[in-house]
Amino acid sequence: MNHFIEFFDNALSDEQCDICIDAVNQDSRSRVGVVNTEQGQIVDKKRKDDTELTLELQNQEPIHDIICPILIQLGREYMKRQPALNQIASWTFTPYYNIQKYNPGQGFHMLHTENTDKTTANRILAWMFYLNTVTDGGGTYFDNYDLTMNAIKGRCVIWPAYWTHFHKGIVSKTETKYIATGWISYIDKT
Repeated sequence: MNHFIEFFDNALSDEQCDICIDAVNQDSRSRVGVVNTEQGQIVDKKRKDDTELTLELQNQEPIHDIICPILIQLGREYMKRQPALNQIASWTFTPYYNIQKYNPGQGFHMLHTENTDKTTANRILAWMFYLNTVTDGGGTYFDNYDLTMNAIKGRCVIWPAYWTHFHKGIVSKTETKYIATGWISYIDKT
């Protein structure tokens, strides 16, 4: 069965991952993570407990030079593996993404999807880079497929953003987990 979850090992080098980790640890813009709700973005540590740095593509950020070229390459590879994407409306990378840090015991605790309401309805795919290897949990669990994706440094995972792909983080009680994550969305032509 095709679950449309694709992964690409060694997508980022160890050095590239370390640069991203340093950013979330050292950038003064890092903040407590939020979740999208019908009331807007809120802090809800029962759902998601992390520190995150949101980077916008319109701003000059050194990390864009790491993330963006690789995402373009992997987006093309994903389309080769999932050619039905060529039959939908034009899409591109969402103009912002997050670098997230989950200390031991923290995580995205609840099952969720990336396309949840009218503010996220244009998302068609989600992407994530694991920035470090976590051996005590730390992966991502896709419940509809009973599939666990292990957190391996440099691995990129791309999957559909819809209700068919509910997922949650697997919390590590002993290790810190770092990821970079964002979305691929329909182009807004309004």
